[in-house]
Amino acid sequence: MKNIAAQKNALMILIIGFAVVFFSSSIKNTFQVFFVQMSGSFDQSRGEFAVAMSVFMLVFGIASPLVGLLSDRIGPKKTILFGLIASGLAMVGAGLIDSFFAFVFLYGVIAAFGLTAMSYVPMGILVDQSFSEKRKGLAYATLTNGAAIGFMVLSPVWVFLQEAMPWQQVFLFLGIIYLVPLLILVKVYLPDDKPSQSKHNDSAHDAQNRFKEKLRVVFNNKAFYALILGFFGCGVTMAFIDVHLVAHFQDLQLSKTEISIALSVLGATELIGAFLAGWMCDKYPKSYVIAGFYFIRALAIVALLLMPNFSGAFIFVVLFGLSYLGTVVGTSMYTLTIFGTQLKGFAFGFIWLFHQIGAFLSTQLGANAFDWFGSYTWTIIFTGIVAVISCLISFFMLPAHYEAEPVKIPQPS
Repeated sequence: MKNIAAQKNALMILIIGFAVVFFSSSIKNTFQVFFVQMSGSFDQSRGEFAVAMSVFMLVFGIASPLVGLLSDRIGPKKTILFGLIASGLAMVGAGLIDSFFAFVFLYGVIAAFGLTAMSYVPMGILVDQSFSEKRKGLAYATLTNGAAIGFMVLSPVWVFLQEAMPWQQVFLFLGIIYLVPLLILVKVYLPDDKPSQSKHNDSAHDAQNRFKEKLRVVFNNKAFYALILGFFGCGVTMAFIDVHLVAHFQDLQLSKTEISIALSVLGATELIGAFLAGWMCDKYPKSYVIAGFYFIRALAIVALLLMPNFSGAFIFVVLFGLSYLGTVVGTSMYTLTIFGTQLKGFAFGFIWLFHQIGAFLSTQLGANAFDWFGSYTWTIIFTGIVAVISCLISFFMLPAHYEAEPVKIPQPS
């Protein structure tokens, strides 16, 4: 009976977690699709309007270690609930206001923090708490694939709605989705968080000592620095997809149908790549898996640069899609190998911080480069170089067979 209950519990986590990640993906893919339309509605150039997404990327990164601490402290379920409320209110507010500065605050700050609180970091901790060691890779890939399928299914919808529906109505619709059905599903059906030893009888001195020890353990680990350097490149290259890809396809004079096909293929290959990465991380050295996906990403960028047409775009989305979540799953699983469940959320939060610093720079500089040169050519060249560097760092600096030392964090007195 216990085994049946555990299976039902695991299935419920996968279903609810997948639904949350599926719809949360639209916080970024609506910005991507409506980027040009939104910049025009606020009378901003691409470089000026990209400030909103640049702030979003930076806040997402800063919030990641905070959300890691929050998830370790109060549990992933409460963290996800908080993220749904913050994101819902932000999207509704952004759809109602006319001020660009208010939009930057609501979207760039509140929605970014909300998305952080209901995506990779808390979902990773939820998987760590609920699945056996042999199933964690595939379970995490299943949840993260919600973003891939959301991209595949919803992005083409937004492309065809561009002329029929203003972006404000799309934001209002998504805000209501977060605040009502998803909030109810998570509150009622997601299993309650497992109690943590640090939740009770925790003095300020205890908390300070544990925080210092966590910092010491994480930042004294050499493999940690290789992970953040490689993942910085992941952020740089992902930002091109998240912000500039649709605009670049429009600049190449691709039709709506061609763009929709490309986005659907990108989402489908994301789905395949994430499951493939989860399976490979359970079978092979994780450092080789990570390096391999960065290499595939570099090949994708070369194809887009050399073939500025639909054929090049198609090759690009196939290859980049395979690598899109592969690097995320691989890095997450390697972080778990190094630090275990006790420190995984805390450490992965800092790794995401560097990922988002890369995304911040790529978002803003990519938009500014378009304003300066009238195309994304130099942005594409730069992202390709960064992908190669991330591949080399992951292959040569990450130990293929890492033997983790026991982590001992002081407990409350």
